Amino acid sequence: MRRANSPFNLSLLDLLTAALGAVIFLFIITPKGGAGAASLQQASIFFDSTTMQIHGTLPDSLLDKRAGDTLFAMLVDYRAVNGPDVGGLEAALAAERKRAAEAEAARKAALAEAAAAKRRASRQATTRVEPSVPRASKPSTSATKPPRAEPTGRTPPKPAPKPTPKPAPKPDPAYTGTPPSVPARLSFELTWADKRDNVDLYVCQGNTCVYGNNKRERSIGNWDSGKSRNRLFGNDLRTNQEAVRQFDELLPGTYTIYAHFKESEAGRNKVSVKGLIYTKDDAGKPRGKTYSKTLPLAETRTRLITVTVKPDGTFTTR
Repeated sequence: MRRANSPFNLSLLDLLTAALGAVIFLFIITPKGGAGAASLQQASIFFDSTTMQIHGTLPDSLLDKRAGDTLFAMLVDYRAVNGPDVGGLEAALAAERKRAAEAEAARKAALAEAAAAKRRASRQATTRVEPSVPRASKPSTSATKPPRAEPTGRTPPKPAPKPTPKPAPKPDPAYTGTPPSVPARLSFELTWADKRDNVDLYVCQGNTCVYGNNKRERSIGNWDSGKSRNRLFGNDLRTNQEAVRQFDELLPGTYTIYAHFKESEAGRNKVSVKGLIYTKDDAGKPRGKTYSKTLPLAETRTRLITVTVKPDGTFTTR
């Protein structure tokens, strides 16, 4: 037997329920009387183009808010200036503008007065008349000659010899020797023949030194290339060279170079070392000097040379 269809089925009930919910939602969110929107501005901001500052007024209703509170807009930090009185704030801004305008007018007047005084002094200097100098009269030919001096028996003093002018300094020639193994602006190097001889290099300014155990000082340079031994695997990484170099910029100053011959696996009691002082200026011109020294086997270090480096890359030694 066929069942008759009812118009009030489940779909109709869903539709009616959704419509009722929409009406209730609209009823809740729709304003129902009360005070209208505020006719007065809640906060005002002023930008003063003279002092390059931002000022504003804040009503009492917002004084309990803090920076970051969200109303219809983000509330930023504020300071109370003359209270919320807009008129007082505008008066203060007007006084500040007037003070700035008066200061600018005084400055312009002082400049104009200085320029006028300079023009007056220039006109007076150009109109000043130099006093006339009388010409020297021609000596008369009839004038008597001065009497001859009687000989006194003394030898007249010889005139002092004129000082010999010093020759102009010759231009500093460019360095043509072997450059450092690593490109640098300033390099102090020390080499010797046998890597079994243990020699340490020290470059010092006063009491501050760069060496193997102190490899970097900002005012002096970086310790570069040395010697070491891997005792775990038994390989020998030592070299017969040590250097202190400045890579990024040339640091002028006075440097004292020391060396310490502290041990020799070959049984030597002295070793001959060769030193190199090398600089390169901003234009890329190299300068250099080599020297030699014999070091005894000792417990203290030996001074090799003192170098004074100038900002242009030239240097002197002593």
